[in-house]
Amino acid sequence: MAGSKLSPYPHLSWFTNDLIIRPPRVFVLHEYSAVVHRLILTEAGDADLLWTTTEGDLPCHVTGGDLGFFPGDFARHSLGITAPGTYHGHEFLLPSGHVEHVCEAEDIPRLVGLQAMPVFRDALIQACMLRLVTAQTRGHLAEDLGAEIAARQVIMRLSALAGGRLPDWLKDASVFPPPVMRQIVERVDARLHGQPSLDEMSDGFGLSPSHFARKFQKSTGMSLNRFMNRRRIGLSLFLLRTGRESIAQLSLDLGFSSQSHFTRLFSGLTGLTPSRFRQAYRRLGA
Repeated sequence: MAGSKLSPYPHLSWFTNDLIIRPPRVFVLHEYSAVVHRLILTEAGDADLLWTTTEGDLPCHVTGGDLGFFPGDFARHSLGITAPGTYHGHEFLLPSGHVEHVCEAEDIPRLVGLQAMPVFRDALIQACMLRLVTAQTRGHLAEDLGAEIAARQVIMRLSALAGGRLPDWLKDASVFPPPVMRQIVERVDARLHGQPSLDEMSDGFGLSPSHFARKFQKSTGMSLNRFMNRRRIGLSLFLLRTGRESIAQLSLDLGFSSQSHFTRLFSGLTGLTPSRFRQAYRRLGA
């Protein structure tokens, strides 16, 4: 893995949304400007899904245990879900680089075989997805080594489905080891409402700012500032579903410089504006 840009901690950059549909809410439509890959796991119930892209419609019927994979391609997509009864699923938004960099590290031509799979079954991915859901629900995603391993296994399995070989993160000595990475994430999460500086973070670990920045970039695949914004967006998903604050107030509470900055980052990572995300979840009754 020497020289690879792949993060050994992919679970720290994922977003997870519950998809819960209860009668009479039997139809939901999401519209995305897709910039990330999506995995959809049906945990219980059955439903008809209609994934609409610029290339046409992908209809499918899903039931408990079914998975769907939809690669991001910067085009507009919509997802329709029609369920005769209660449907419970999970949507996982994976930054596209985490899959592409596996292919890059293993000398696989870009996105070979990585096509939309509207419905398939894979016991390993299903088990890993449920582990990630449990860890995120409990709020222990950063500290849960099981979630870290599960996220790696999902990406390696997707790489295998694309014809790749399994990468080995453990050979890369230039990244932060898991105990140190957990401490860094704890400090970042505790300072999301402010603007922790690179100097402040590096001092806490006895490294120069430049050394810390290089090691952090290698570990996460992104700069400290970008990582903090990613964690802020992750927190905003929960607050938009459960809170009543205005979008403007929420953006300030999360430490963004303006509502427009928050909206731009949120839309770029989820494919929806914050207001549309909130409306969608209120329609879902989640």
